[in-house]
Amino acid sequence: MSDIFQEVEEDVRRERYEKLWKEYGNYIIALAVLIVAAVAAWQVWLRYDLGQRQRVSDELQKADQVATSGNYVTAETALAPLAKSAPGGYEDLAKFRLAGVYLAEGKRDQSIDLLRQLTSLSDPILASAARLRLAWTLADASPKPEIVALLQPLAGKDNPWRFAASEVIAYVDLKDGNRNQAITEYQQIAQDAAAPQTLRQRAGGISEFLKANPQGTVTPPQASGGSAEAPAKAAAPAAAPAPSVQGKKP
Repeated sequence: MSDIFQEVEEDVRRERYEKLWKEYGNYIIALAVLIVAAVAAWQVWLRYDLGQRQRVSDELQKADQVATSGNYVTAETALAPLAKSAPGGYEDLAKFRLAGVYLAEGKRDQSIDLLRQLTSLSDPILASAARLRLAWTLADASPKPEIVALLQPLAGKDNPWRFAASEVIAYVDLKDGNRNQAITEYQQIAQDAAAPQTLRQRAGGISEFLKANPQGTVTPPQASGGSAEAPAKAAAPAAAPAPSVQGKKP
């Protein structure tokens, strides 16, 4: 008896499925086709996007090499279109490197404009690198309060860029005639075990040079398109162009 009821239930179920398929089968097939097409289109887009990013990465690398060789005009020509339409974060990276090329070419205002734009990025590494480079660019011509305000976001005790920011402040104090204060600030950087080793060595060397050479000076770094490596190294944010000393050694 139970087998009869089971057969009836199966027949009823089959009839319902057949009815549903007659009513909605075409829609189900269309939906399946759309899903397959969407997945295929997404895969095509991913391959295209990857190819575009690889192309831009190669172009940026070539532009860096050209800038490093001193051919800034050619480097500018290569970087300018990338700074306007490169995909993803490559556009911002191209702007950063173009700012360095502008500065090397003597186009200071254009470099400053680009760097100011980059300081507001959501990417903390690139924004911090741009802020630091902008501070160095302005250091000779701007008053200390302006430089301090610019570098304030990097000054937190847990911010890895704080030591590089302190180096800019030390230079500004030296430029303003506060030599002893500058020497003290360089020494503090050199003695801080948390600071990157290269920065500690540089700060220590500068402080010793300034103490031994009353007329010695420090020249701020000159950025170029080939010196834009800081954003790619979060663990070493001090990897910016280094200042140099001028004067006779004892």
